[in-house]
Amino acid sequence: MVKKKMVLWSLFIILIFSIIFFVEYSFFLKQDKEEVMLIPDDSGKVEFNAGYLELSYDFSQVKILKKDDKIEIIDKLTGELLDAYGEEVKPLSEGKYQYTIYRERKGNFGILRLYTVFKVFEKEGKKEIVEILDKYWDIMSKSGWYIENQQAASMITPGDFPSKRIETVGRVTIARKNKNDGWIVRRIYDLGYVYWIEIPPFFRQEEPSPLSENFTIYTS
Repeated sequence: MVKKKMVLWSLFIILIFSIIFFVEYSFFLKQDKEEVMLIPDDSGKVEFNAGYLELSYDFSQVKILKKDDKIEIIDKLTGELLDAYGEEVKPLSEGKYQYTIYRERKGNFGILRLYTVFKVFEKEGKKEIVEILDKYWDIMSKSGWYIENQQAASMITPGDFPSKRIETVGRVTIARKNKNDGWIVRRIYDLGYVYWIEIPPFFRQEEPSPLSENFTIYTS
């Protein structure tokens, strides 16, 4: 009887340690899955989950982290979050998907985002952008900030569908009424980004697109 109890107790101890090991192992796997350091290629591209972002930063001064469906640009010196990009994919029908890409800026106004929504057709592992559905700004506001005026433009490369590359730029004015004196406070932000649904094997660094040339992108 005593021997049986000792066996049961040993099995119980083994079970407890197995559970602890499994929980810790799962936690570290989750951490690895949620945060991955990205290294851009020679043209500044990093791989997202379903496509590629084409970035233009001083890569010696920033680190690029992928956390599930977001990519964050962190200042190496200060640890400050400089930019964040998001990617969402929703199936529409067989072989067709809706992609939503955005770039966001955080501040005391809340979170400001520039969105692009487009349709992708996938067949035999090959992807093509076939239609731009929408492009717009949105704000998740703090302290009464709201969008007063907005502009957004998207362009695919080459100039006809289907395409593998989409570029979006935009300007927005956000505003808030000052409670003390009733004056309207305004801020203007310009954001832009380039997203590749797939990189052709023959890709070489391209000249700046006409859209970029006609629209100055600031990161204020």
